[in-house]
Amino acid sequence: MKKVKLKKKKKYNYLILLLLFLTTFIMTIKHLVFKKIDINNKELLTYLVNSNYKNNNGYDFIVKNVIKLCMKIDISKPETFLTINKIKKNKKEVKEVYKREDEYNPSDYEKITSYIQVKNDIKEPILYIYNTHQLETYSSINISNNMVPNVMMAGSLLTEKLNKNDIKTVFEDTNLSDFISKMGLPSNELYGGSRVFITNAKEKYPSLKYYIDLHRDSVNKDISTINIDNKNYARVLFVLGTTNSNYEENNKMMSKLNSIINEKYPGVSRGIYEVDIPDWPEIYNQDLDKNVILIELGAKDNDINEVLNTIDVLTYALTKYIKEDK
Repeated sequence: MKKVKLKKKKKYNYLILLLLFLTTFIMTIKHLVFKKIDINNKELLTYLVNSNYKNNNGYDFIVKNVIKLCMKIDISKPETFLTINKIKKNKKEVKEVYKREDEYNPSDYEKITSYIQVKNDIKEPILYIYNTHQLETYSSINISNNMVPNVMMAGSLLTEKLNKNDIKTVFEDTNLSDFISKMGLPSNELYGGSRVFITNAKEKYPSLKYYIDLHRDSVNKDISTINIDNKNYARVLFVLGTTNSNYEENNKMMSKLNSIINEKYPGVSRGIYEVDIPDWPEIYNQDLDKNVILIELGAKDNDINEVLNTIDVLTYALTKYIKEDK
């Protein structure tokens, strides 16, 4: 009888110890999550899990499933520890990364920045760069005539770089706001105006094959900027309308450019943001050609040096893509 009681007592002691360990373990994990302390050493976690649960005594099954139920952690897969904080962070990042751009009103921007004109004397160009929101500005700096840099400046600089790289490119410098006014269109019909730009460009330059609408985003600078080897880059975001008839082809071009950029400059591209507006089949004019893409180059708080660094990245990516595209 005594032996039986002793065995039962030992069994209860094991269960108590197990419960104490389990409680301590869960409280520790909760504490780490609450404190937002990153657990990032997968090898160490694997070692701890294997050493604690290597005995096949039946209790490990209970522990495993209780932890999985309470903490959404599978102890047979140590990497699930690593996702505890990442899930929360990623939700926040996605919400901020895909923030809509500022309301664009040309008359407001005309007070602080100006239109520019460039010399377009390229014969048989294959790439056409334009800005539907021509005066979207970057961070103010003191340059000649105290101008505030804008996306037109970025577009013209990208055009110049590409031409030096033997990618024949033309840039649209017609004042879109005036153009819309002369056509009798509402002032907010900017995409309708740039649609005419593209159509006219196609007729003027039958050799055109690629079209880029260059914008800038309005997200915070910590999202729109990345540092690589002590150099700041204004990050890019590709915007794709899902309701246009060329969705699949435009997606291929954006996906390839995104891969080229991040392969050489990890993180400079923020990826592809898909926009679904069912009653806008000509969304972003991407129905006009299979190679019409919209690129957000940096954001409002990026300075021109960061934008210039990324123009070098875009020049590299576009040159590589176009030369490989047969």
